[in-house]
Amino acid sequence: MSKRTNKQIFIALIFLLILIGIGFLIYSSWIKPKPSCFDGIQNQEEEKIDCGGSCQPCELVNIKNIEVISVKVVSSQNNFYDLAAKIKNPNQNYGSGKVPYQFELYDSQDNLIVQYSGLTYILPNQTKYLLKIKTESNKPVKQVKISFNKIDWEKLETYQPPQLGVQEKEYRLLSDQESGFAQVKAMLINKTNFDFDKIDIDILLFDSYNRLLAINTNELRTFLAGQERDFLSTWFNQISGQVNLIEIEAETNIFDSDNYLSGTREKERFQEY
Repeated sequence: MSKRTNKQIFIALIFLLILIGIGFLIYSSWIKPKPSCFDGIQNQEEEKIDCGGSCQPCELVNIKNIEVISVKVVSSQNNFYDLAAKIKNPNQNYGSGKVPYQFELYDSQDNLIVQYSGLTYILPNQTKYLLKIKTESNKPVKQVKISFNKIDWEKLETYQPPQLGVQEKEYRLLSDQESGFAQVKAMLINKTNFDFDKIDIDILLFDSYNRLLAINTNELRTFLAGQERDFLSTWFNQISGQVNLIEIEAETNIFDSDNYLSGTREKERFQEY
């Protein structure tokens, strides 16, 4: 093989390498898909596929849905019903101050009668009741379902759930001289170091067979750290059945910064995320 031929082959190889380099640049710059959080590949410093690093946290990608433990309906009066759902947040470090929900009321033929929407909050790993009082239906309600829309989850790692204790629970029927049918009295204790603007209280009455007889809600405002306060909840309609168990759940929205009164000590500890 002559020197002329070798030189031509060498020039051809160089030209080919230049073409390959140009082609690679074109592919990587304009044709090859850029790394993203939705490409199904672990890249760009991701901890796992499409999560961690510059993408959203892996724990948030794999977040669990709110669990519905039970949904019950109690006839109130005329065409009104009281609804009670027991729900659980199975996520250890994530909660939300904005949980949109929807109750659906069905008749005996499983036909949807009416829907009621609302907004609640839930803490990490919390099991709670969600109550809705006096929902109206133009048909008898036989079944109730609950569903949740998109939830804005927030991470809370180093926090302690608010310690709101309920003591001295007492249920009694009211006399003819008193206004109403029955009443629950109890004492709420704020065992935290925080002054809260609003405390939500749910009251549920059960019989000896654990059947739900009646529900009610209450609200306390300006509840200071270490404070003890009595509260009353009254039913004005007759309650059918013998009340055997009183469940009272007190909670507060720690995601709402306006819920912390000015001057509260160390309030940032509840909202550290």
